[in-house]
This record gives sequence, C-alpha cells and structure tokens, in this order.
Amino acid sequence: MPQKYVKTVMETTLPATDQPTIDRQEFLKLVGTSIGALILTRCMAGCSGQSNADPTPNQTQKVDFTLSLDDNANQNLLVKGGSVIVDNVIVVQTKDGKYVAVSANCTHEGTKLVYKGADNQFYCPLDLSRFDINGKVVSGPAKLPLTQYIIESNFTAGTLRVHN
Repeated sequence: MPQKYVKTVMETTLPATDQPTIDRQEFLKLVGTSIGALILTRCMAGCSGQSNADPTPNQTQKVDFTLSLDDNANQNLLVKGGSVIVDNVIVVQTKDGKYVAVSANCTHEGTKLVYKGADNQFYCPLDLSRFDINGKVVSGPAKLPLTQYIIESNFTAGTLRVHN
C-alpha cells in the first residue's frame, strides 16, 4: 500500500497587541510634517527683529564698595597679578603694582572675565576676547570696551574703595 504523504500547513499568527500600528504612508506624513515644522521655526527665528549685536554695558549701574586688604577673600590683591571679583567688578593688582577695576563681564556675551597677570590683560574664556588693562578691546569678537571704575587706595587703613 502506497504511503500517503500528508502535507500539513502550519499557520503562524502573531499575537494581537494593544499597541496601535502605523502604516508606512502615515509614518512618512508624520516625519515630513515634523521636518517642515522644524524648518519653519528656524526660518521664523531668522526673520525676527532680534540681533546678536554686542550688549551695551550698563554704565548707569552704581558701583561703590570698599575692600579690606586684610580680609582673607581679598588676599589675592596683595600679590602682583592677583585679582578678585566683587559685585560684577574685577579688581586687580597689575604687574606694575597699580590697582585697576573694570566690569567683570565680557561685553560680547556677558561671560565672567579672567585676569592674566603675566600679560596684563583680561580674557574671556568663552569667546577668547581680550581686553587691555584699561578695558580697551585688544581682540574680538567683543567690540565694546569694559567699563572702568575709580580706585582710591588707603594703604594706612589697608582698604581700596571702588566706585564710578
């Protein structure tokens, strides 16, 4: 008796999930809309009236404070090339022993400046702008000078008064 071969077909069905599915056409519409929205927001930002010009330093800000050279927080000022930042003003002792005070923020983007005593210059660590000891721009991108402040030294009392 001839053997019968029985062909069995196995059906594989995936379990139904509760997750909604999305077909290819719907997916492409969604991606296209998202990209279009992203491009549109960038274009609108370019048309806005804002500019990336250098901010104008606040020259009307009243500055008037006294530093005690005996205070531990101000010990750096006893050394040539030393500096401290107080109330957004950087006070330094130059390599010539002279005291100078200028605004402590870069006029390009407002980053706190660093004083390099060996070069007698103020540096912006963010955009690498450099300013001379009088606050004048040595190299940009900053275009505006730093605000200078008056320093009155009283070495008998061990104080420095900084004001406009």
